[in-house]
Amino acid sequence: MQKAAAKAARQEIVFTLSFYTRRNELSIELTAANLKEYNQGMSLYESPCGYFDGLTAKSEMYSFPSEENLRGFISDGFFTGAQKRFGSAISRQECYYKVQLAEGFRRTGTIMYRETCPECKKCIPIRIPARDFIPKKSARHLIRKNSSLELRITEKLDDFITEEKIGLYQKYWQRHNPGKTISRQNALSELASFSGCVNEFEGDAILEKKHYSGTKNFDYYLDGKLVAVSVLDFALDSISSNYFYYDISPQILKRSIGTFSIINEILWTAEHGYDYYYLGYWIEGHPKMNYKANFFPHELLLNGEWITKPSPDCKGGRKPVAARQ
Repeated sequence: MQKAAAKAARQEIVFTLSFYTRRNELSIELTAANLKEYNQGMSLYESPCGYFDGLTAKSEMYSFPSEENLRGFISDGFFTGAQKRFGSAISRQECYYKVQLAEGFRRTGTIMYRETCPECKKCIPIRIPARDFIPKKSARHLIRKNSSLELRITEKLDDFITEEKIGLYQKYWQRHNPGKTISRQNALSELASFSGCVNEFEGDAILEKKHYSGTKNFDYYLDGKLVAVSVLDFALDSISSNYFYYDISPQILKRSIGTFSIINEILWTAEHGYDYYYLGYWIEGHPKMNYKANFFPHELLLNGEWITKPSPDCKGGRKPVAARQ
């Protein structure tokens, strides 16, 4: 009964936020003046496409609003109501990001972006309705294969960037960039960006707090050794997969730990009362993106509407790896 009530309350406030944000209503202080200022802050950024040679990618971009800046968009009354329903730990940023995820935006560092290439349209946002997900036989096999892994969930800034994580990321990066190396400082900077931190340092000390309040790391351990890290963004009703890096040793590679982490995190999403697990963008037929469409059911954002791709027949699910906070 409590879970059902929590879900109903979450749906109620999510609908209210989505409804009023799209219609520029004063109920959450999204006034015409604020909206005009917000749109002026958005720019179209062009860069070489990372997926198709010879093409130019075009993205809508703007700075992710800080918690303080969002006071002008989300009123104290609305936010207090959200806290009563979902707990005092939620932030205005998480309320805001829920709406933006549903509109196809993603976070990178302290920037929000959405791919808007007019001549292409191949980057399609994809998400998994977590409560409807049922692992296939191959997924259940991976869950059993990785049952010896331990999951530790971290959300403190100091835990996002450790010597162990820097070393793990350097080896991972070099495997994906043959013949190149990445310095410790650059690895540290990239890890900070993944986790939504402002990249300002004095030696090894981070001067700023993390910019997005909803970021957490799902750290996977085997026999006490860190073997993979999933950087996740939590929103009001959703979890968004931001980045994943892992141990490149043969022992870990044979575990298909990337696929396992997605399966485990979808199950965790459902078990903890969140509705969606966002996988970023999917490109049909692209070898680096094919895996995202293997999780059923999934939803694709097509022409402004989320379309469900139904699940094939498969048997019942399993619980996610137990987490230690």
